[in-house]
Amino acid sequence: MKKFSSVIFAAAIAIITSVWPAFGNSCPTLIQEGRDLLAKANYSKTEAAKITSLLDESEKLHNSGDHAASVKKANEALSLLKRK
Repeated sequence: MKKFSSVIFAAAIAIITSVWPAFGNSCPTLIQEGRDLLAKANYSKTEAAKITSLLDESEKLHNSGDHAASVKKANEALSLLKRK
């Protein structure tokens, strides 16, 4: 039984480490989508500055490795962009 649980644990670690990079790859996609939407739309300078700030912060968080926070900021920017 001990050997079986060790195999299960090793398999779980292998799955987590193989899937983890996928989370980091969604940030740039969301950020780029936000920048593209911002470029195509007509926003006031205040709105555009707020959205740009959120996207820049998302990019910094992504670069520092905090992908969960990066996705959260990117989605916040996208929600502002998609309201109009």
